[in-house]
Amino acid sequence: MAAWIADVEAKARIIHLELQAAMELAKRMGHDPDAITAPYIAMLAKLYRDDFTLASIADQSDLVAQFKGPDLSNQQLPVSLVTCALSKLRSSMQHIARSIAGLEEQAVRWPDHLEPRLSGLAQGGLVVGVRIPQPGEGGSEEQGKREGLSDGLYLAVREAVRSLPAIPGLIAADGISEEVYGLFPDPAIRDTLLVAAHRLAPSSGDLGISELVLTCPDDSEREPIPLTRSSHDLLSLCLRGPSNTQLAGRDCLGGVVSEIHLDALRFEIRGLGQQPGIRCIYGERERGIVQESLGCSVRVSGSYEAAASGEPRLVAVEAIEILNPADEQVGSPGH
Repeated sequence: MAAWIADVEAKARIIHLELQAAMELAKRMGHDPDAITAPYIAMLAKLYRDDFTLASIADQSDLVAQFKGPDLSNQQLPVSLVTCALSKLRSSMQHIARSIAGLEEQAVRWPDHLEPRLSGLAQGGLVVGVRIPQPGEGGSEEQGKREGLSDGLYLAVREAVRSLPAIPGLIAADGISEEVYGLFPDPAIRDTLLVAAHRLAPSSGDLGISELVLTCPDDSEREPIPLTRSSHDLLSLCLRGPSNTQLAGRDCLGGVVSEIHLDALRFEIRGLGQQPGIRCIYGERERGIVQESLGCSVRVSGSYEAAASGEPRLVAVEAIEILNPADEQVGSPGH
């Protein structure tokens, strides 16, 4: 039996024993059993109505998101808010998955049809559980056999998704805590998760959502800290470029553009052979050329943050040049 449901059922057994003892005591003392047992009945009702549902979601999820807001406190939730919340979760999980795949050494793109799975919905605000599907899950033989879509890639994506709840606790009034560099030493992975947190944090346009609490079912020790509209604004400022305190140098770098995230002003390039991918941050000035570069061989120049090995992993692009169009690349990723 899964851990969270097992915990709820253990609590239920204790309450049942206390309920039985209260009933026997009431009978011996000549009191009305209903007057004494009513609190225990109420606890059981809450346990099975609310806690069991939440425990079931937690046991089946890689990430649990609790959206809160004035319009989410009703028993009947607005459909528009539910679909908006699900859409933000879907796009954020797919962003993480495609980025991790693009940054891996293996030349494979995360398939667009391999979507996060909805593991449950519950009220209490709006509680949504999602998980990353394993290769081959869902009845598609092609997706299971796709070269490079390995268990290792699946585990890397799942680990990144499960790391998201740590991000809100690193957001301070003056920016991102220095602790983020120790928790996420790979600059490209760190940037991917910060962008995902920014996507998920309520913005001024999310009128019905004021907070989002993210939890990983395997991490019950960390006190959840919500993402708020203030979090969204602070992350917007922090994501304009790499950290000046972490810059390792400036260089010209080449590779094939494997993923583009237009709304986040990011793209990934893969180098030659088994060289790890590089995540690039660009500005509005480069938007046009970036849109044309998917699958193309490019050369970018700019300041970069490096991995522990010293290899560039996150580049603030100052210039980009398309060297060869996509149809001239050998084994280039498709559109």
